[in-house]
Amino acid sequence: MAWAGLVMGPAFWAMNMQLGLILPHAECGGGFRYSTLTTLLGAGLAILGAGLSYRASSFRGARGVHGFLGSAGTLAGLIFAFALLLQAASTLVLTGCER
Repeated sequence: MAWAGLVMGPAFWAMNMQLGLILPHAECGGGFRYSTLTTLLGAGLAILGAGLSYRASSFRGARGVHGFLGSAGTLAGLIFAFALLLQAASTLVLTGCER
C-alpha cells in the first residue's frame, strides 16, 4: 500500500498525456468533452493512491523504509493529482479545434 501513490499518480498522468493527444481530435465539434472527464477521473484516482499511501505510512506508526515510502507516495500522488487538475482546467479552456 505504501507504493500506491508512487505508482498510481504517474501511471494515470502518463495515460492522460496519451489520451490528451488522441481525444481532442475526436471531440472537435462535438458537444461532450471526454478529455475533461478522463482527466478528472485520473486526478481522482491519483488522490486515491495518495490516500492509500498516507494510510500505509500512518498505520501503527510505520517507521523506516515503509514509513518513508508511504510519505513519498503521498507526496507524489498529490503532486500528480495537482498536475492532472491543471490539465483538466486547460481542457475547459481549449476546445481541441485550434490549429
